[in-house]
This record gives sequence, structure tokens and C-alpha cells, in this order.
Amino acid sequence: MGELASMNNEHAIVFAVGDREQCKYGYTTLIEWSTTSFYIKPQFRQLQTFKISIHNPDPKHPGKDGFRFDFDHDEPKRKAVAAGGGWKFDGAQPPLWFPGRRVNPRVLHLARFAVSWDMFAKQVPSAPPPQFKQKATLHALLQRPALLRASHVDIYMSEGEPYWPDEANVRANNAGMGPIVNESGMSLTAVDRRVSTINQPDPYRRSLDAGVPIADCVRGVAAQVDPSGFLWICEKLMPKDELWQQS
Repeated sequence: MGELASMNNEHAIVFAVGDREQCKYGYTTLIEWSTTSFYIKPQFRQLQTFKISIHNPDPKHPGKDGFRFDFDHDEPKRKAVAAGGGWKFDGAQPPLWFPGRRVNPRVLHLARFAVSWDMFAKQVPSAPPPQFKQKATLHALLQRPALLRASHVDIYMSEGEPYWPDEANVRANNAGMGPIVNESGMSLTAVDRRVSTINQPDPYRRSLDAGVPIADCVRGVAAQVDPSGFLWICEKLMPKDELWQQS
């Protein structure tokens, strides 16, 4: 698993936030494409029942375009919780359809992966270490956030030229990933940012353990659609019992 070091054309991208020295990691994510679509999938085997599907208009599949977070099937959700991972959704249950946040006439901000500093505390369980994936042309291990900071990995889709906000600064800070380009000419890019958890909190603002002992919690994924249109994917500490109710 290499450090972030590429803003060239990629076939597929694997990324995770972590600390190699302390062997503490967030969940690993794969971004790939197929014909006119993109897919964003977790690489922890017990979480691989969900994916984010980004379907661009395709003359072979009229009316099937759109963006959604959904499960392929239900039963393995129980296995994921037993293995130390799970999901939580506030409000609407999957599938979660989202329009993206319009950045300019040719660019949409699709999703934001958020991992805050407290998810790397000593007592919090780590996700599995990221593994090499042969199909990926970029393997990125993003540095864990410092105290009271969070890692936000923003995913953008653009028509034509790839898009990174403040591209010169992104390149100078080695913070960009992609692009991945599909057959319809759409580009998917990503940017890793460090933000204050006080000034730029995620919609959950804190871990979701609600005082439950860490031994009774799992490292989970909380998802919801932002009012502006993009999808939040947040790693949080969550009570097992609450996740069982979601299964």
C-alpha cells in the first residue's frame, strides 16, 4: 500500500486513512469503472454487500442513470456486525438516491468520506490493514488526522477535463487522486483534505456510541445525504445492538 503519489490517469483506485506505525486503519475503499458507470466499494469483506453506484446516461440502458448507495443483499449484514463492522442510517433507509452537489455546469461533488481523529484512539478497533489489489493502478494510504481534525476525501465527477478544487494547491500538497475516465468520457477524481472537527463537523458531529462501552461497539459506517446533494460516508464507533436492529 503506497503513499498518495499520483494525479495521472488511473484504471482503479484503492485508498484508506491510517497509521502504519501504530497499525491502526480506517476502512479501505475501491473506486473503479465499467462502461458508462463508476462504482465505489468497501474492501472489508464483511462490508462488501454495499456499494455506491454512479450510472451515467447509457443508450443501451435508457432511464437507468442516477447515483445511489445500496445493498446487494441483506443477510450478510449480520455477518459484518459479528465480524466487527456495520452500518447506520438516519432517516431514509437504503437505497439512498442523491443528486450530487453542483460545483459548476460540468462538475458534481458526489460523495465525502469522513474519518475523524477519535477513530484512531487506542481503544477503538482498527479496520483490517489495506491490501494490494491487482486491478488498482493507485494504492493510497492517507495520513491519519491529528487531534481535533478529520480526513475528508471528496469525490468529484466531471464532464470532459478532470476536476480538482484549487488544483495547483492540491498538486503542491500531493492531495489528489485520479482521474478515472469511463467510456462516456466522464472523469472521477478525489481530494484528501484535513479539516477542523469543530469548524467543519460531519453531520453526526461525534461518535455514535452514546456512552456504550467500547467492547460492545463496532467500527461502523454511517451514511446520509447532505442537504446540498452529496453523500456522506462517515466512520463512527457504534453500539452493536443498534446495528443489529438495522439488519
